[in-house]
Amino acid sequence: MNQDYRPYQAVAERVAVEAGELLLQAYGQVSARQKRSGDLVTDADLASQKLITERLAESFPDHTLLAEEEEVGPDPSKPWRWVVDPLDGTINFAHGFPYWCVSIALEHEDRLVVGVVHDPSRGTTYSASEGAGTTRNGRPVRVSAADRLRDSLIATALPIDFLEDVDRQVAYFLRFSSKTHSVRRTGSSALNLALLASGAFEVCYATFMHPWDAAAGVVLVREAGGMVTELSGAPYDLYAEGILATNGQVHAEALRTLAEARGPRP
Repeated sequence: MNQDYRPYQAVAERVAVEAGELLLQAYGQVSARQKRSGDLVTDADLASQKLITERLAESFPDHTLLAEEEEVGPDPSKPWRWVVDPLDGTINFAHGFPYWCVSIALEHEDRLVVGVVHDPSRGTTYSASEGAGTTRNGRPVRVSAADRLRDSLIATALPIDFLEDVDRQVAYFLRFSSKTHSVRRTGSSALNLALLASGAFEVCYATFMHPWDAAAGVVLVREAGGMVTELSGAPYDLYAEGILATNGQVHAEALRTLAEARGPRP
């Protein structure tokens, strides 16, 4: 009998909304510090992570945590692991651009089984658990029905070290720009995946995405009927670097586009 993960999902939803309320109180009045070139952290990130960590520990004291700030790491000997981004889109948040979110996912025995992405600016919560589908504010959503790349809207996340990989990044961007409606770079990978799950994008791709950026969104996409692989088409690995998420209908065409951009192997 399959396990029902909805009780864990309900806790994740409650905690994500509470963290979002905390972030909204600080929004528009934060000062950011640079972790490294092009990568910011704010006191709000840290406060949100502290709240999430405490709430999850209260509900599930035997679970471990993988999160972005303060180098919180997993315990591989335990089967339950929360994967958390307390504020995805920190640069947007610091600049007052309202495209950021809280992302909370749960792994059980190395499977992603719960994903919640909460968008505080719009009061929108995207939520899914294994076998239960994806919802937006409690209502079921599905991926887009578009079956051609030329009818698709694409989202991408460019790496911080863009200039070190500029040829590949530009090649991908140009290929997708010429074959689709357009390409968007938004600054929040988790929210991109949530929007794909609810039909706004047909494709999200990135050559590098941290586990906490992707985890919740991967559950949302899968449960909404979409597909997630590595950029090569290999089965998706949360702890690898690249990701291709689609509505499923255009996945093969997106993979061909990526291969064309990479060109023939030497």
